[in-house]
Amino acid sequence: MAKQTRRIQQQSKASIKKPKAGAKVKPVVLLSGGNPQIAKADGDAPVQAYIAAMPGWKRDVGKRLDALIVGNVPNVRKAVKWNSPMYGIEGQGLFLAFHTFTRYVKVTFFRGTSLRPVPPGASKHQDVRYLDIHEDDLDEAQMATWVKQAAALPGWIPGQPEGPVRKTPKAAPEAKSPTTAGATGQPASRLINQRIRDLGGWRGETLARMRALILEADPEMTEECKWVKATNPSGVPVWSHGGIVCTGEAYTSVVKLTFARGASIPDPSRLFNSSLEGNTRRAIDIHEGEKVDAAAFKSLVKAAVARNRAPAKKR
Repeated sequence: MAKQTRRIQQQSKASIKKPKAGAKVKPVVLLSGGNPQIAKADGDAPVQAYIAAMPGWKRDVGKRLDALIVGNVPNVRKAVKWNSPMYGIEGQGLFLAFHTFTRYVKVTFFRGTSLRPVPPGASKHQDVRYLDIHEDDLDEAQMATWVKQAAALPGWIPGQPEGPVRKTPKAAPEAKSPTTAGATGQPASRLINQRIRDLGGWRGETLARMRALILEADPEMTEECKWVKATNPSGVPVWSHGGIVCTGEAYTSVVKLTFARGASIPDPSRLFNSSLEGNTRRAIDIHEGEKVDAAAFKSLVKAAVARNRAPAKKR
């Protein structure tokens, strides 16, 4: 019995192969343009392996991009596909990737045409835009703005054409009270994401773009979904800070953003074009093909937040 036990132990030790002293770790193969060849896998580890293998100054760009994305999108999911790091949101799809070339690192925004300002690199795909980063020209402030906008949009799922993720909405039970969450929390943000996906087309793109501007104007904004019911399972998107700032509704021919106290906030750019007769609310109606001045709109959002936080006047 003792001899048999020793034999089993010897066989077990022999089955464990230890690396030989001084053995070299197999280097990562660099493909055309110096792009690292990394096996397809999910998670942070393959992304870090890719970044570590990026040649020269491009490695620093990869590290900065990765840190910037994680810092602005805490719930980001990572993967390496087609020898490129990919970043996305669970249930929402991918929003960004990058790839190494000889003279630059190319960043892909899968919904780039919905970003403001639009990234400069054109693509044969309708929704995609690119940014080529050369040595010492990464604008981190602009990149952070794009990352936050991109993460708020419906993403791209590999295997589907580039464009917004579209899913069949599931029926939801009647809800008598609004669901509330922070700008990156659940379940309100997911309900708004679903609403954007369900709309699709120019209305979904418009609502997603205006949502990104709202969150960019005030990072402390709270997202809510009010008036959730079986016939409208995603509810009506509501953005609040010290009270309701505005709501976002979509109709057949218009996307409407209604500011709860719009009548009492300055609008020097005259963005308000609807609900002008009342003493409280004001609205912006956006039709297909129309673009709202981003800077003016963000100023309007900031003014609405300031109005909510102002002390009430004594009678």
